[in-house]
Amino acid sequence: MKAYMEIANSSLLYLLAGAVILFVLLQSVLFMRLAWKRGVAIGIDPAQMKAAIKSSAVFSIVPSIPIVISLIAIAPILGTPFSWLRLSIIGSNSYELIAAGMGAKSMGVESLGGEGYTAQVLGNSMLIMSIGVVWGLLCCILFLKKYQHRMTTIKQSDSTWSEILVNALFFGMLSVFLGDPLVKGGLALYVLISSAVLMMGMTYIGKKTKISWINDFALALSMIGGMVFAVVYTGLI
Repeated sequence: MKAYMEIANSSLLYLLAGAVILFVLLQSVLFMRLAWKRGVAIGIDPAQMKAAIKSSAVFSIVPSIPIVISLIAIAPILGTPFSWLRLSIIGSNSYELIAAGMGAKSMGVESLGGEGYTAQVLGNSMLIMSIGVVWGLLCCILFLKKYQHRMTTIKQSDSTWSEILVNALFFGMLSVFLGDPLVKGGLALYVLISSAVLMMGMTYIGKKTKISWINDFALALSMIGGMVFAVVYTGLI
């Protein structure tokens, strides 16, 4: 095991991560209790509420599959407790790896877990990951209402421009993740193209066959397929 992984998988980090995740779980239970009481107060049938809880629980399984896959991919690099913490609350696979990579490169280390990736570099990666994700939450708290009002105004005055603006923002976000493999090429580009083709193929089959579960699992399956492609291409290159 690499030296920094002893800290990354230490009991202290497990304790801290577990405490935060437990707090989030308690919040979920509290909100569910309050929602149940409110539902009873306004006259909703308890049977309907139970059915809604069951269907929501089942539906949440599918979106959780990519998160579990991401945890399996990140944990060997950043340790299990911190990866578990990040992906259990507001993190995502793409953001975590990019932010962690920035933290490493700022200290002169080119690859996560590679040569020179010490405990100090791990700490810097964790710091960048934590600080970087805060601003989205603050912007939502402070500016989301104004932003939604402004977007509604733009859509009412010019729906075409509104659609162009949203698409431009979306593609701008994608360019952050796609730029590096497209420029550098190699293994990352091959995996990107293969995963994209797999995703488009499953989407096409789902639309043609009207099988809804294919669309539900398309993201998870494309991620698994990307991992398989990465292993295959690594052996071939």
